[in-house]
Amino acid sequence: MSESLESDVLLKKTNLTPKQFYSRISEITNAGLIYRKNKKYYLTSLGKVVYGIQIKAQKAIDNYWKLKAIDSLEDVSEKEQITKHLIDDRDVTELLTKEYSVSTSDRLVNAPEIVDRELKHRKSLNLMLVDDDPDTALAFETILTSHGYNVETFTDSFKALKHFIELNRPYYDLVLSDIRMPGMNGVQLYQKLKFVDQNVRIIFLTALDAANELVSIIPDMKKSHIIRKPISSENLIGVIERALNTVTPV
Repeated sequence: MSESLESDVLLKKTNLTPKQFYSRISEITNAGLIYRKNKKYYLTSLGKVVYGIQIKAQKAIDNYWKLKAIDSLEDVSEKEQITKHLIDDRDVTELLTKEYSVSTSDRLVNAPEIVDRELKHRKSLNLMLVDDDPDTALAFETILTSHGYNVETFTDSFKALKHFIELNRPYYDLVLSDIRMPGMNGVQLYQKLKFVDQNVRIIFLTALDAANELVSIIPDMKKSHIIRKPISSENLIGVIERALNTVTPV
């Protein structure tokens, strides 16, 4: 499924009721497998990977009895010969003949330890701070760390975005970003972060009186989530605490 499809075409292909169809579309969209643009649905990068895995799994199921027959053999060389003779699908054959390293089992054995280490690391709330002015960034970072927050600071919005993506999981409880920055401004950064993680929370830092404009541009944005610089440390922490305690992400 590399092509785009419109809703009515997809609905006819699935033989579902409209209610069932849109319910499932909503679920797989929220899972990040598809997205909608110009009234058409497209597979996301994750969706393409999942779809490919699904195709491979179906191929394996289609060879279910043959795979059981291969499992009944004990001789390794015999297994390889029978596999090549019985299985004519290259993807399935490749998986059967692939050598897996010891690290594969290590990952399963060490999984509880990894989870425990991650929980210990997240005892404090994690904040991302993005401001192209090094002095301002350092001042805010000092305030935040003194109040017990884990802070990762960036003076380059592109590097901040790259780091956010490379984490490959929800990590930051809140992002604080300057608006006016070279290359990619704070609003553009937020839009890209939001595309990657729809639950990301953000507070904008600005020396401009841009609250009304931002509220009109960004859905669900409130003036209370826009910090006008300069700001006292007490007020800064107050705004952050209120943002973190808000049920709906900014």
